[in-house]
Amino acid sequence: MDFRISAHAAARLVFILVLLTFLWVWLAASGAEARTGKDPSAEELVERAILVYGSRAAIYTVQRNGILRSQVKFITPEGTREGRSVMKFIRKPLLAEDLRLIELELPDTKFVIGFDGKQTWSTYNGEKITPSPETVAAFRAAHMHSYEALLRYKENQAKLQYVTSKPFGPNNELDVIDMIYPDGARTRYEISRRSARIIYLEYEMKSSPQAEPTKYRLYFKDFQYIQNSLVPFVTIVFENGRQVEERKIVEVAYSVQLEEKVFKASGQDAEAATKP
Repeated sequence: MDFRISAHAAARLVFILVLLTFLWVWLAASGAEARTGKDPSAEELVERAILVYGSRAAIYTVQRNGILRSQVKFITPEGTREGRSVMKFIRKPLLAEDLRLIELELPDTKFVIGFDGKQTWSTYNGEKITPSPETVAAFRAAHMHSYEALLRYKENQAKLQYVTSKPFGPNNELDVIDMIYPDGARTRYEISRRSARIIYLEYEMKSSPQAEPTKYRLYFKDFQYIQNSLVPFVTIVFENGRQVEERKIVEVAYSVQLEEKVFKASGQDAEAATKP
């Protein structure tokens, strides 16, 4: 049997082989470029997360105010204390202007701290006290560096910066994004690429200008939809690498009848103002 082929056929075969080789190299290069190419857009990732959490419309309509009741656990070297907390809020156009009130009940202790739009006030077992600058700073930082703050980044003129990505379970990654306020305050968020949920956040704060910064890391889990809004029902708080708190939400109510006078307190009216 004669296996000889013509010169024309041979040339065509060589051309096909060269073309296939070029195509294989191009596909390999394209794949490498996709793996090592430009970082994802921080804005696109966060905007996707906003939609997953219910959209901006939900944040300012469904969640315009609310009451969250939680079980809390504080972990210290001396032991663990458990109690309950109630947080009430009314959203304003800017995060720093939100009205907020937190009631914390522990055995033999009831502590209340609130912001009425102008000042932060507090009571201890029904008696009005002046919160320390450290307490006010921690109360403010917990809100300005919350997961909700990322969902409202644009309204608060914060900038987003993509940092990196890291493995997170099988076939998933966390995109690490920094949110930077105009004053330079920074919060780092780690967002699941698969679900667009905020899994971790980190921030630092100083109790005084001379003090070493305290590093906080929050872990969110047990996500549930409430009135079409995604809510992490469990929050675990780490301080300088050590777990110090765990919060478990037991009840969420949005768009409730909540008047602004609830957030005001002065003298003998302080205790009455904290009642539902």
